[in-house]
Amino acid sequence: MATVGGEIRKIQDNVGEAAISPDGSRIVFEREHKFWQLGPHGENPVQLQSGLDQALHCGSGRLEYTNCWNLSWSPDGRWVTYVRKSGEDESPVLEAHNAQDGRTEIILSDPDLVGYIWLSPGRIVLNRWEAPDKPFSNLWQIEIDPSKLKPVGKPRRLTNWAGFSVQGISAGLDGKQLAIVRRTDQSNILVGELAEHGNGLFHLRRLSPEDRVEWPGRWSADSKVLFFQSDRSGNMNIYSQPVDSTNAQPVVLDENDNRAPVLSPDKDWILYFAWSRTTAKVNSARLMRKPAAGESSELILEAKGLSASPQTSYRVVMPTMTGQPAFRCPLQSGPSCVLSEAKPHEVVFYSFSPVPATGKSELFRVEAKDPNEVAWDLAPDGSRIAYSENDWQSATIHIRDLKANTILDIPLKGLSELSTLSWSADARSFYATTFGLWGSSLFHVTLNGRYRLLYKGAKEIEGARPSPDGRYLAFGDVVSASNVWLVQGLPQ
Repeated sequence: MATVGGEIRKIQDNVGEAAISPDGSRIVFEREHKFWQLGPHGENPVQLQSGLDQALHCGSGRLEYTNCWNLSWSPDGRWVTYVRKSGEDESPVLEAHNAQDGRTEIILSDPDLVGYIWLSPGRIVLNRWEAPDKPFSNLWQIEIDPSKLKPVGKPRRLTNWAGFSVQGISAGLDGKQLAIVRRTDQSNILVGELAEHGNGLFHLRRLSPEDRVEWPGRWSADSKVLFFQSDRSGNMNIYSQPVDSTNAQPVVLDENDNRAPVLSPDKDWILYFAWSRTTAKVNSARLMRKPAAGESSELILEAKGLSASPQTSYRVVMPTMTGQPAFRCPLQSGPSCVLSEAKPHEVVFYSFSPVPATGKSELFRVEAKDPNEVAWDLAPDGSRIAYSENDWQSATIHIRDLKANTILDIPLKGLSELSTLSWSADARSFYATTFGLWGSSLFHVTLNGRYRLLYKGAKEIEGARPSPDGRYLAFGDVVSASNVWLVQGLPQ
């Protein structure tokens, strides 16, 4: 389309990203994990070749997710550039592809790289995460040798912001100013009163007035106090708060990322995961316990997962309630607690006792396309496990009876992308959340597969936690805000 007036013309369908060359003669775009180029009116579409007649490919993993982004052109029009990430354990690289001879060059590799923009043939502004465990980014500038397409010196900091991330950058033609999108994310804990046997949710309110990243854990035995995780101290820690109060009390407060608080079956301990904030053991979490009355914490066991899990603290993402490892405990003493761990193509469930140096015994395994997309919960009496894999086409809840070793399938017709799952207090129904691009939803689901919408959110909703008496329901609701800002006076 013309910048002023004119009609909009469709050039291509099913396009991921696209970029126009500096002289306007070519458009490069990504479709189905491959790069193409064509003329300005859609003429002569051809795939970019990476040598040996191989199409330049940009997909990875079993599900073939696109792992390239920020598609652009170098200012001289010789190179198509983009950020590529080959795997969860690999650093993103700024890569350049010569659309004429098929050569590919790596400009730089940077573990904190989010995006970039060219200011001139010899200058690039980088958008970099501030730190592996801090979910905000800043702008840096790096000099480039245009002839060799290699950095000259190290990146130089341009901004020193905190509290938000830069999501998009656009540069003026003279390279003296930038337009950026500043985005902030937070997750509120909402608490409501249940009615109509779980089909109604009323008097919904925020648990805390603070604008933080917070997710609910489990309730006290008397249903009067909610344990939750919050980043109000700078990293994730464990707090408790009466449902009729706005004052939270710290339960676990240290330098780890502490998550997923659960009351032990005997009500004497608070169990939780402690993740190291270093990258030395990103796929290992310590399952800890701390006396409900205070004192120091003790190690129960080491839990393993995959480095791709949203639970791992080094990932600079909104901390969520999904992913493996995870654990649950019954509401009363007797049955064992249950731990899940991710393997490359499956989730393994174990039973364990919440005591130091405990062992774990395998219960069963579930095959999964993506183990971190398996949501599950333990029935209040510890007799059954319900689980479901996030599928964009359909949703089915599977109930595994741990004694009879039988499975009951509950298809949810009309629902898909089930993200979290929790038993009701009386184990006669579930509270399930589904993800959607136009807002996520919270449902009450019966054992015969019927469901009713309780709440619709603008973004992600996760982790519905009913109180033991069935009176309250707590869940996390993500809220985002983004605005465009102009950055002027860039150094030349």
